Amino acid sequence: MRISTLHIYNLANNSMADANSAIIKTQEQLSTGKRVLTAADDPVAATQIQQLTDNLAQVDQYTKNIATAEHNLAEEETALNNVTNLVQRIKELAVQAGNTASLSESEYDALATEVDSRINELVGLTNSRNANGDYIFAGYKSQSPAFVGDSVNGYQYMGDEGSINIKVDDNTFVKASDSGKNIFVDIPSAENTVLTSTNSNNRSTPAISVSIGDVVDQQAYDDFYPEDMVITFNEDSNLTPAARNFTVTEKSTGKVIAENQPYAAGEALVFNGVSVTITGNPAAADTGAGLAGDQVFVDSTATQDVLTTLMRFRDAMQGFDGSQESRERVSANVAVTLENLTTVQDSVAKTVTEIGARINTLDSTKEQHLDTELVSNTILSDIRDLDYAEAASRLSAQTLVLQAAQATFIRITELNLFSRL
Repeated sequence: MRISTLHIYNLANNSMADANSAIIKTQEQLSTGKRVLTAADDPVAATQIQQLTDNLAQVDQYTKNIATAEHNLAEEETALNNVTNLVQRIKELAVQAGNTASLSESEYDALATEVDSRINELVGLTNSRNANGDYIFAGYKSQSPAFVGDSVNGYQYMGDEGSINIKVDDNTFVKASDSGKNIFVDIPSAENTVLTSTNSNNRSTPAISVSIGDVVDQQAYDDFYPEDMVITFNEDSNLTPAARNFTVTEKSTGKVIAENQPYAAGEALVFNGVSVTITGNPAAADTGAGLAGDQVFVDSTATQDVLTTLMRFRDAMQGFDGSQESRERVSANVAVTLENLTTVQDSVAKTVTEIGARINTLDSTKEQHLDTELVSNTILSDIRDLDYAEAASRLSAQTLVLQAAQATFIRITELNLFSRL
């Protein structure tokens, strides 16, 4: 059979090209250290490699999530431990303050001054921020301070009851924060108490403010509890001569408790065993214009946030004047303060215990991920990685094949009639 010269050339070129391609592929395998470079090399192995790679990427993300949760919980635990120490110090001050028979006004003033500084310190702790600048105890509203206000008119919790949950495994979420409302605000009080606020629709400019208030006659207030009170400012013409005045009513029934009472800014108002102080110039009602007067709400509550507890303790000591009445008031306040602070400590301790349990969950989950990562990397190496000794041997053989093909091609090209003349 006759074989054309062109056919011989094509066969030789194809043979050398195939041999060269094999060498290039082996060289690429050696340079990357990988046996499977494309899905075409080994479709089954390529699928397994993709699955293992995806799993390892997920494990890596979970590991990063665990680190974030660990940092958040560590920062929260540190803040709560500092709160515990601070509350313990204030309890020691309360025990000192309970010695009403011997302490003087100046000594109570000194105690009140320290409590006031501790209030500021506690506000700082409740508004603690993590490494990302988020407010730890503000719930989902972590971009804003958890507590806002001042130590005269009180602090309001501006966060919510949310908590950050971080996914650390396919079916596991770990709580990485706690709402300050649950820890510091919703604290059962030793006695029924009040929560004061102003109506958001008040028209006075600047707005009036109301003190945190206090129960000065527990029995009288307990008889009224759980009813709420509303202080509403009337038209000035209700008094003769005309002057700013207010009426106190029960919130649920509208029943009048005190009517057309003259108003003096900064003067304590006492009704049903509760004392509150309003400051500022409240807007009076204007019936002709259809305008309501400013309002202040005095709501009943069975809970008392830790900051209010400290402020009422401080105020009781600042109001001490050496009289028997003030001694009794301080003594009663100290008893309530100590009980409330013990409840605060219990609340904080409960949260710290929960944090410890969450950290244990993170530790065990992290160990599982490390085991998974080790096994997956071992399997991935077996499937994907190159046997260097085998590849080097193969490269040598492929090089010999190419050299042989080249030599054969040269010999064949020399076989022609002209070379025999």
